[in-house]
Amino acid sequence: MQVYLVTFGSRGDVHPMLGLGQALRARGHTATVLTNPAFASEVGRAGLGFIPVGAESDYRDTLAHPKLWHPVDGLGVMWRYLLRPALRPTAETLMALCNDSTRPAPLVLASPLAMGARVAQEKQGLRLVSTYTSPTLLRSVGDPMTVAQWQVPSAVPAWARRALWKLLDRAKLDPLVKPALEALRGELGLPPLGPTAVFDRWVHAPQGGLALFPDGFASHQPDWPVPVQRGAFPLYDEPATAALKPSGGPSLQAFLDAGTAPVVFMPGSAQQGTAEFFQAAPQACAQLGVRGILLGPAAALPAPVQGNALWSAPYVPFGRLLPRARAIVHHGGIGTCAQALRAGLPQLVWPQAHDQFDNALRLEQLGCGLRLHSQPLLASELARQLGTLLARPGLPAACQRQAGALTGTDLAEACTWLEALP
Repeated sequence: MQVYLVTFGSRGDVHPMLGLGQALRARGHTATVLTNPAFASEVGRAGLGFIPVGAESDYRDTLAHPKLWHPVDGLGVMWRYLLRPALRPTAETLMALCNDSTRPAPLVLASPLAMGARVAQEKQGLRLVSTYTSPTLLRSVGDPMTVAQWQVPSAVPAWARRALWKLLDRAKLDPLVKPALEALRGELGLPPLGPTAVFDRWVHAPQGGLALFPDGFASHQPDWPVPVQRGAFPLYDEPATAALKPSGGPSLQAFLDAGTAPVVFMPGSAQQGTAEFFQAAPQACAQLGVRGILLGPAAALPAPVQGNALWSAPYVPFGRLLPRARAIVHHGGIGTCAQALRAGLPQLVWPQAHDQFDNALRLEQLGCGLRLHSQPLLASELARQLGTLLARPGLPAACQRQAGALTGTDLAEACTWLEALP
């Protein structure tokens, strides 16, 4: 079976598809990833095929935008600078790839935000399954319901929640994405969407979807927009090719062996405005008397600290690092949440935008972490919350229990379901 996996965003959006692609390849299928050229080398290291979509400058411009991590405006930034430029190329590429009648019909697995795949499905009838890396991609009125940084109180009735989604569609989401969608659909001879809300039903493949998170992280909701097959976290680690010995500092292995288990600080692979995070982290470590590892953009990392207090690098594969850590402080991206759950680590989450608020809430409900509310991030508040996390009785044991429950399965069931699709 030829499978095309389509996604756009940061490393946290691409890595789950690499994990799924590797699982399919292990079962004898051919897996090819369609995404921004910025990820060509990572896809190649994963051993998967690669087709570039869009320009690398689209990705870089998105990262550089000051409002990318705004809780309300972040989606608009992603749409204007990354998703909209990829809309037409995605549709055209998939229609060309799936137009060969001499070969078996391929299967397309695409994020619902990769809307060009949905347009291609409507135009050409290709086999399409929506892939959901986080629960926020599946709209529901069930608890917990989050809209940006706000959690809708449990007492709010279902009718009011549905009205809230409709208001959000009319006021914010449809005006953002519909003009470009309607223009492309018109060129392809597709009927107008009219009053159809894009994010309510249209973005989801009619054939169904695949949830790339386990039921224990987010339970099935009866009002999910399409039938959904449950899967597991597609945990993916890059090969250990990253530089593990920063200039002038010890190797990672030497640092880990030299003292107590450290706290890992990682603000997100796509975060650019990380100065306050990396200023607060060393101060919090000093106040608490703990060792720390800082991961992030090289330009944002502080100067190397002498001794065994801190270690820093742009990137380290989590599968190698997190089993040796004591806790992790991060942004709440779904990939980092899943990796920390697998390692059984307590998590302190400082969410900024997109799915991060919802992920943080679910970790709290699982008893595996706390949310850091400080805006801007203050070292004193980071130290206070991290101290609370580290001192909470029973938290490490609860994290270990969840590690077995949430990440103890593989993607075999999901792959079997995909293989059986008509």
